Amino acid sequence: MRSPRRTAQTASALMVGLALVAAMSVFGASLSRSATSSVDQAISADLIVSASGTGQLSQSIPRRVSAVPGVTVTTTVYRSQFEFGNSLATLTGVSTQHLADTLILRMTAGTPAALAQGELLIDSTTAKSKHLSVGDTVPVTFAQTGSSTLRIGGIYQANALIGSYLVSAGFFLPHFSNQPPAALLLGTDGSGTVDNNVTNALAAYPNAQVQTRAQFEQTQTASVNQLLGLVYALLALAVLIALIGIVNTLMLSVFERTREIGLLRAVGMKRRQVRTMIRSEAVILAIFGAITGIVIGTGMGIALVSSLKQQGITDTVVPASSLVIFLLLAALLGLIAASWPARRAARLDVLAAIAVQ
Repeated sequence: MRSPRRTAQTASALMVGLALVAAMSVFGASLSRSATSSVDQAISADLIVSASGTGQLSQSIPRRVSAVPGVTVTTTVYRSQFEFGNSLATLTGVSTQHLADTLILRMTAGTPAALAQGELLIDSTTAKSKHLSVGDTVPVTFAQTGSSTLRIGGIYQANALIGSYLVSAGFFLPHFSNQPPAALLLGTDGSGTVDNNVTNALAAYPNAQVQTRAQFEQTQTASVNQLLGLVYALLALAVLIALIGIVNTLMLSVFERTREIGLLRAVGMKRRQVRTMIRSEAVILAIFGAITGIVIGTGMGIALVSSLKQQGITDTVVPASSLVIFLLLAALLGLIAASWPARRAARLDVLAAIAVQ
């Protein structure tokens, strides 16, 4: 209360830092949950074979995997670029035989059977943004075969793993000659050895990665967490700067209240009580800035997630436990930041402090 403006400025620095941390926490938790949901809502296969890094699978892998004992269904997934209307987009092709056993298409219009007829399926986000419906004909361009038109045979719920444009492998391959598979979706008989059998069969292909659906989900979330870890490290610097501001504010407060502290000591306040007083001020200051920042940051995070629903972030998650930890951590760091000012205040010479004008 002695210097409300300076106190507010100090708390605002911590508020901004924790607001960014809270916003990224909401965004990261929502992104991780959405990535997991995307796998659950898009893939029903027991095993996923994909290329590590940015490489492609060998064209001989589908045939070899299909011969592995225990593998009952194999769906080959292809991906490449094409021109949809006047913009470049990614086209996904899938083999349609037993497709329902490995891939989940939540149709809002039309039917997956349109794939076998050479028609195009699009996601609901694309259909809404481009004002398309089942039966419409759209212009497309392929690098090798040139311009053509495609009839929209169905619309499915948006899913980041499937992509926005889906055709059958029978339509895809004539337009992209010698295109290697991007992934394989495998249905199995549930035997415990089929995972090892597939891994052993692909031992000659070092870039082929065999994962269960649970392992694939973990891979998706791990990449998200790695990116968020870097962001948190950068935001930690902002919080550190805010704590330096708290130290500076408390040092100024001790300097301005030298006579007051001397008088308190003269009437019986102990050094331990002086240190407690300064530390309490730091904790109150830190909690004030932290609560304000967490509330604002949570709102910012929810707004950010809501604005990205069309890009595949479908779940909104508020990590309450993480936000409480941030609040407690802010209070602890405020307590640590008060150590030096509290020690200096407790060591003031009583007579010299009283004599200060």
